[in-house]
Amino acid sequence: MDLAPLIDALSQPSAYPFPVADVRVIQTHISAVFLAGPFAYKIKKPVNPGFLDFTTLEKRHHFCEEEVRLNRRLAPDVYLGVVPVVRAGDCLRFEGPGEPVEWAVKMRRLPDEATLHERLQQDEVGPELVEALARKIADFHRRSPAPAAFRTASGFDGVAGNIREVFDTARPQVGATVSGVVFGRVRQLVEDHLARLRPLIDERAGRGLTRDAHGDLHLDHVYFFPERAPPDDLVCVDCIEFNERFRFIDPVADVAFAVMDFAFHGRRDLGNTFAEAYFRAGGDDEGRALLPLFTAYRAAVRGAVEGMKFAEAEVSAAERAAARDSARGHWLLALAELEEPARRPCLVLVGGLPGTGKSTLAKALAERAGFLRVRSDEVRKALAGAAEGQRLAADFYSPEWTEHTYAECLRRAEERLFEGGRVMIDATFREEKRRRRFLDAAMRWGVPALWLLCQADPATVRERLARRLGDVSDAGWSVYLEAATRWEEPAPATRRPLRIIPTDGAPADALERASEALRQAGLA
Repeated sequence: MDLAPLIDALSQPSAYPFPVADVRVIQTHISAVFLAGPFAYKIKKPVNPGFLDFTTLEKRHHFCEEEVRLNRRLAPDVYLGVVPVVRAGDCLRFEGPGEPVEWAVKMRRLPDEATLHERLQQDEVGPELVEALARKIADFHRRSPAPAAFRTASGFDGVAGNIREVFDTARPQVGATVSGVVFGRVRQLVEDHLARLRPLIDERAGRGLTRDAHGDLHLDHVYFFPERAPPDDLVCVDCIEFNERFRFIDPVADVAFAVMDFAFHGRRDLGNTFAEAYFRAGGDDEGRALLPLFTAYRAAVRGAVEGMKFAEAEVSAAERAAARDSARGHWLLALAELEEPARRPCLVLVGGLPGTGKSTLAKALAERAGFLRVRSDEVRKALAGAAEGQRLAADFYSPEWTEHTYAECLRRAEERLFEGGRVMIDATFREEKRRRRFLDAAMRWGVPALWLLCQADPATVRERLARRLGDVSDAGWSVYLEAATRWEEPAPATRRPLRIIPTDGAPADALERASEALRQAGLA
């Protein structure tokens, strides 16, 4: 039957063989999952996007069986079996008697809050947990060699073919979920890395390092249950079942998915911890050389997948908007993984109280490191229709106008980021909510973020403000004093990208400190 009425019918509580109060439906580009009571049922959409074929009931049944078999390797208690969807009068039901009209994977429902993605949002994921996951995956890879006949799948031709296929799939999405500039640059960098790494890729495949891996190891597929004893405390679900060439891979390609996902959620530090722990546990020092290429590949895969979801008519408007943002962010992450540090797309905030030298520093740093500088003082006057040297009335510094100004700064930043650019925002960032808005935007766009906070002694600030002439900023000593009393200290999540830049001395000294902060962040 048609997909839309099928999903609608299975969204009804009457479709389940036990009492259900409500049903939650989650859709991807290839499946629909129905969360009902203590169970989850997953059906496969009758699609063939090129890399899989679910177009017949027989094929969907087969791949349901494969999904259960393969996922029991890392989640033995979750995958309960394959069940039919049958007609019951005018309705459809799971697990009833009769001729199957569809097949579904039946799973034990796991709590959303237990995923590493959700735990990461709550700051509940630390290095120890990440290292334990790395050891579990390394042990899984040791126990799961791919059949010898499939070793060529992780040789150069197989790897290059899989990666190039992503670009073929995503080409229609250019302009909507990825800019032409970013798409072309990522593709060129991928080809450069493939050419350089070809001997290593072929040599590892020839040594039989290909593994029957997970293939989709991102943070929503990893659950942590601290009440359970290791290794049962970590559960990995939803591996690739629909195409063996995506699962018979170099183990570094499996590791790269988790590394990519940590980076996309703003925790490149944990991604690095995971990778290093894996390479230690697996004794695979040479694998480090492949990690940037495979991480970019995984990001591009997610970008293409989210781009396909964005184009699906049956997906809600809110889900389509989220898919568009996710796709754009993953393509920028792919670019950042392969680009040289001085060209990586990123978002840098240069903040501080009036007179602390933030604009002097921002101007010099933007020129040195290739940033588009967006200065809030200039944006405010442009929005007001005033000349740069014209003093604005107090009304233009109201909370409403300040909100309007920061919103326009963010709009300009996102416009540049979409094209793969480097953006610097020169603003006070006195309020925590404004810092978080920009840092959250950087995470949404998949780019590294840094907050450089300029600090100077009040006596130095007063002297500077007294000498200020012809500046676009209208701030004087009284404005500084008021801002200082209303300054909001950063929360823990905001402190992570924060670097203090003392600016009492010569501007050149502050510039060197800020440049070093960029270098340490891999952005210069």
